[in-house]
Amino acid sequence: MMVKLVDTHFHLDYYRNHRQLYKIINELEQYTLCMTSSPGIYMSCRKLYQETEYIKFALGFHPCERSLSSKDFSDFIILANQASYIGEVGMDFSSDTYISKSLQIGYFKKIVEICAKRNILMSVHLRKSENEAIEIIKEYRPKKCIIHWFTGSVSQLNQLISLGCYFSINANMIQNRNASKKILKIPKDKILVESDGPFTKINGKRFLPEYLQEEYLKIGKYLNLDDFSFCIYNNFINLFEI
Repeated sequence: MMVKLVDTHFHLDYYRNHRQLYKIINELEQYTLCMTSSPGIYMSCRKLYQETEYIKFALGFHPCERSLSSKDFSDFIILANQASYIGEVGMDFSSDTYISKSLQIGYFKKIVEICAKRNILMSVHLRKSENEAIEIIKEYRPKKCIIHWFTGSVSQLNQLISLGCYFSINANMIQNRNASKKILKIPKDKILVESDGPFTKINGKRFLPEYLQEEYLKIGKYLNLDDFSFCIYNNFINLFEI
């Protein structure tokens, strides 16, 4: 059975030829959730592009986005009570972020609370912040939480699985020995596919929407799932029916 492909984490605005890619994604009929890193970028994307059956935009507040301010978070909260999708959001306690740990925790608590209350999808970035995120997710219990490119420990993975989280994986993750072993521990009904384009490569080339089929083939082969596309499509549909 042929099913349409789903990309749950893609950054359209990072491509110079974003207008062309917008057209290609629609022509390929690939369900694509486009992340943003700030309320301003989200609003720019919504003004520039009409959402279609295949392309949706998520409202973001990325912890490593250096331009963000408390005013931006106030704008985010207003928009979050209207948006249908949230992402990319999360916490990052590595040296790549400039927002303090305490502020990030406060921001993420509020974001998760809103997503849980409104029962909307959220795509979450976590780096060296998994334990704090687990406690917050445990408190608010969002039903549509997708952990993007998980890099934590097996113990943290198991805790997030027990909390009902989904996990979006990409082909670059299966090339990493440590990450690939963890992927095998994720229940098949909790796996989604992401490209994280343009920050990933397929066969040595920067990801483009026309490479999504190859992404599926690589991940499906690693997981030894012949019906991988159907499995992901089913998970995607089930996620929206929660």
